[in-house]
Amino acid sequence: MSARYIELSDEIIEQISTGKLAQGQRMPSIRKMTRQHSVSITTALNCYHRLQEQGWLHSVPQSGFFVSQPLDKSGVPIFPKFKAQVSKPRAAALVPPSQRGPLFSAQLSPALIPMAILNRALVRGNLKSGDTLYQYPDPQGEMSLRNALASHFSQQYFPLESDNLVITNGCMDAVRTALEITTRLGDAVAVSSPCFNGLLSLLENMGRLVVEIPCDQGGLDLLQLEQHMADQSVTACLLSANFINPQGICLSVQQKKKIAELATQYSIAVIEDDVFLELSYNQVAPLPIKNWDSDGWVIWCGSVSKTLAAGYRLGWCDPGRYFQRYLAHRDALSISVNQLAQNAVSEFVTSGQYIKHLRRLRLALAARAYSYHQLLRENLPAAARISAAEGGLVIWVQITGLDSELLLDKCKNQGIHFRIGSEFSSLNLYADCFRLNIGWAVCDERGSDGWQKLRQQLIDLCALVKETTG
Repeated sequence: MSARYIELSDEIIEQISTGKLAQGQRMPSIRKMTRQHSVSITTALNCYHRLQEQGWLHSVPQSGFFVSQPLDKSGVPIFPKFKAQVSKPRAAALVPPSQRGPLFSAQLSPALIPMAILNRALVRGNLKSGDTLYQYPDPQGEMSLRNALASHFSQQYFPLESDNLVITNGCMDAVRTALEITTRLGDAVAVSSPCFNGLLSLLENMGRLVVEIPCDQGGLDLLQLEQHMADQSVTACLLSANFINPQGICLSVQQKKKIAELATQYSIAVIEDDVFLELSYNQVAPLPIKNWDSDGWVIWCGSVSKTLAAGYRLGWCDPGRYFQRYLAHRDALSISVNQLAQNAVSEFVTSGQYIKHLRRLRLALAARAYSYHQLLRENLPAAARISAAEGGLVIWVQITGLDSELLLDKCKNQGIHFRIGSEFSSLNLYADCFRLNIGWAVCDERGSDGWQKLRQQLIDLCALVKETTG
């Protein structure tokens, strides 16, 4: 027999589906729910949280729960089909900090970061470290942090050994090291298309070439990926599988398993950028490609930059069969990672605060994703196509006939900044697309200062889209 909160939430889903509860309608308070249905407060809370995780409700701090609908996936962007070929990546133009507003970079607003708790963890963690704080840290990373991360991921996602982890200065640093030990100047690297502009800039600055593999709602074009691996036209693969930036999609379990198999079959490293893994809009996170890696060809990279504190610049890597080469390379070039940040994150994870933070964060991001989608649907042209991700920090918008570069020029005059689609490819693709960050609030939330200004910016952006497309 199902738990009472599941039965109750299923009844509410039926009421929403049949129109008895209208979209936007306010739900009874938790206390009122307990009286109406003769259930405990815990049962009522579990019911609402389950509905929220599945997208049927969204919460507004200090106001309560409201009826919503799971994000509409019928009007998602359409990605072009093309023949993958070797090309030279183009680095995006350097944007000064003054032009990196809330919609620009994929990151959380301060309101979503438990700064007071994190600061206390910083103090406790460094008090525990004693005299070791004044010595050079272990090149592999602080053992307490590696143990904490291994325990966290083993309990939540997949088995991980602390001895196999190397701590890095963020995920991009982990990826850069992986590229340095698996490729050389002029080598081609397979990436998904569209591809996060930061990775394309990294590859361009490292003198690597790219082979863009088409990736749409159905996943990565594995036939083309395998062909390039088979004929050795790529030396390594640099891929994301979970809430891929900028599309927001996840590869299927079948595709992840197949990529791990191809890496082994053709003896080619797959560098997995998994920085958004823990930002699922429900409490069930997907698994990485690394989970199916039996022979160590997958180099798995992650960080706390998207989940906790970008300024800590703290990440990690499980280099698989490349472990000794990876560690020796880092020891020679960067010596070690900041001890203060390692101690703070170690304490934060070990204390149980990190998993508590993630649970709250996922619910908050789910609500923000809904708010952004609702606002965009109400103000963009009816033909606009909007990604319907189930996690991550970005929304990808496509409007046929849009010149996103012209749109950006108009928006800059009003202080609105975002990423245009052409930055996510080296093949003159995605000019009719743009990417928005959803890490900042566009409705009233506890501690979310300035949300009215950002909401107005989004409305102004939509008006300029209409003006630009005629």
